[in-house]
Amino acid sequence: MGFEEVKERFQIFEKKHGKNAFLKVDEFLEEIKAEYLKQRTKEYMDQGIIQNEAHNKARQSWRPKVGSFLESLVKYMIEEFCGDSDIKISSDKKLKKRELSKELSLLRSMMEVHFNEYSLLPDADLVLYKYNEKLEKVKVLCILSLKTSFRERFTETPYWKLKLKQDPRTEKIKVFMVTPDNTDEISYSGSNGPRKARIIMEYELDGIYMAREEFDESKKIKGLHDLFENLEEIIKEK
Repeated sequence: MGFEEVKERFQIFEKKHGKNAFLKVDEFLEEIKAEYLKQRTKEYMDQGIIQNEAHNKARQSWRPKVGSFLESLVKYMIEEFCGDSDIKISSDKKLKKRELSKELSLLRSMMEVHFNEYSLLPDADLVLYKYNEKLEKVKVLCILSLKTSFRERFTETPYWKLKLKQDPRTEKIKVFMVTPDNTDEISYSGSNGPRKARIIMEYELDGIYMAREEFDESKKIKGLHDLFENLEEIIKEK
């Protein structure tokens, strides 16, 4: 199952649910998961692997796949939103390649975090930016980190946001999180107060956008559909 098939299914899902589709991404991914596991289990069994082992192997292969699907899905949504505008999208994967165009080389230099003689790229599943070819200038609008769940990894994105704030070149770069939060680490405030992950991420990041319907909203924690309103404001800024 490739992303083109997933995209086609999401377009049908979107027609069915309208704007609420953005708040049901978690449900959509569960539907895709069920179909994916069914297909992969059959493929493994066709190779002579017994059913239980085939199902376990299919579940293991889903874990990295779901992250890739979420990233591609959010990228598709943003591309649809941006339309024919001058907003461009890249990622840390592209920027880590050895040979870069002038445009991507400039983009990388505008995002790098310096540690004395070393320079590293922050984790950036998606980067939105503008490029002025005549002036050879890049303006980084925001970085999007995409995670299906957190467990003990909730400090990674806040760390990079803090490092970006320490440099005048990168201090204005917005850092957002998009997540269905499958393990409920940040979705709820809780009767005894929010969990550590929610406290830290809500305090440090510029915004958290939930790809699910049920969660406790706050000034910084909102539904995925609100991301596009925020992006519109950022795009208008000079």
